[in-house]
Amino acid sequence: MRNALDKVLEIFGSVLLAVMILVVLYQVFTRTVLNNPNTVTEELVRFGLVWLSMLASAYVVGKRSHLAVTMLSDNLSGKNKRLLEIIIQVLFLVFAAVIMVFGGWKAVSVTMGQISPSLSIPMGYVYLAVPVSGVIMFIYSLLNLFEQPLKKESEQEG
Repeated sequence: MRNALDKVLEIFGSVLLAVMILVVLYQVFTRTVLNNPNTVTEELVRFGLVWLSMLASAYVVGKRSHLAVTMLSDNLSGKNKRLLEIIIQVLFLVFAAVIMVFGGWKAVSVTMGQISPSLSIPMGYVYLAVPVSGVIMFIYSLLNLFEQPLKKESEQEG
């Protein structure tokens, strides 16, 4: 499951980034060469950046590459280090469920009636990036929580 989710996020993120680059290049071309700037492109790239950053944050949780202060974990070993990792993953689960999914869904509900100025789409679609990435972060945290003991035991045996 982790590999499939990783692959989907990698492909989606790469395609989204490539589209954003092309849109920015088009915007620069229309502004400088044609002297007729396109108003839709700036908003499209901004919304794409929101989605890309939210999905990338969930991906980073899955890779366990998020920012961390390791002063405490570096000084722990064995069961204490494992307990700390479990606590961290449980905190990620709570954050993902309460703040990102629940809070994000409330934000989506509130902003569905607001229309973006240039693209004329409901702003709720932009805010939808928060609960979607929250669900992905929740899944990754569950995978991290249940895979953690297996990895630690296999490392100790080897």
